[in-house]
Amino acid sequence: MKILKNIINVVLILIIDICVYNVYIKSTEYKKADKSYEQIRVEKEEENLYDKYEDYRGWIKIDNTNINYPIVQGKDNSFYLDKDINKNYLSSGSIFMNYLNHGFNDENTVLFGHHMRNKTMFAQLKKYKEKEFFYGDNDIVIEVENDKVLKYKVFSAYVTDSKDNYIKTNFDDKDQYKEFLEDIKNKSQYKSDIDVNENDKIITLSTCSYEFNDARMVVHGKLLK
Repeated sequence: MKILKNIINVVLILIIDICVYNVYIKSTEYKKADKSYEQIRVEKEEENLYDKYEDYRGWIKIDNTNINYPIVQGKDNSFYLDKDINKNYLSSGSIFMNYLNHGFNDENTVLFGHHMRNKTMFAQLKKYKEKEFFYGDNDIVIEVENDKVLKYKVFSAYVTDSKDNYIKTNFDDKDQYKEFLEDIKNKSQYKSDIDVNENDKIITLSTCSYEFNDARMVVHGKLLK
């Protein structure tokens, strides 16, 4: 009986040690990511990021959130899942553009980012689940080359499955695009009075959600002219 009790105590101690270690590793990774992005924010004020980083595509900010990050684009939609703008390993990865996009010139520009548990990267997209926030001051602002600013008004936000084809970037014709727009408007948790039609360009933001396996939080915004 005493031997069994000792074994149980050893197992419990090992479990506690593993948990503490995992917390330490996570904390270290979060600090590394914070340091990396603080550094790039300083660089942004001092130099042209387009000249320094070949994969840099712009900078995203969202009103009343902590989303304030560089946008990169890789050779596929996996490369920047675990890399920073310097292409070094970073568990939180980067905010990255669909590799099929051509800058912000397509009908649907798609950006991906992790939902980090310390509420960084695209974690605060979940605020669009709140009615007050959805209808409030939540514009998506993208800074691109030559000090140009693109502003998007959010018209749809919802949780969907990862197999949902909301990341389609271009369409065969206006009718197909119109059908796509109607579909994503109808999926929205809250209805918007923002008029979006086949002559508009939109932005789509995507991150993981946890309502069910492979759930995605998706936000769509219309480019203001």
